[in-house]
Amino acid sequence: MKKFFQKYLIGAMLKSKKFWYAISSVVVPAIVTYLGVDDKTATELYHAILVLIVGQGIADVAKK
Repeated sequence: MKKFFQKYLIGAMLKSKKFWYAISSVVVPAIVTYLGVDDKTATELYHAILVLIVGQGIADVAKK
């Protein structure tokens, strides 16, 4: 039963847009810092990702 739950949970997470947006909210700032992009652009990218997460959450609530 535990294995089924883990498989289902991981599978659901990998199919979730919010999950991938959350992963990108960690990865994108690291890449931006590595590339030396200015702070204003990095902040705008980060905020855009946060808006995507909130927007997808609203869309998911509307589905139910």
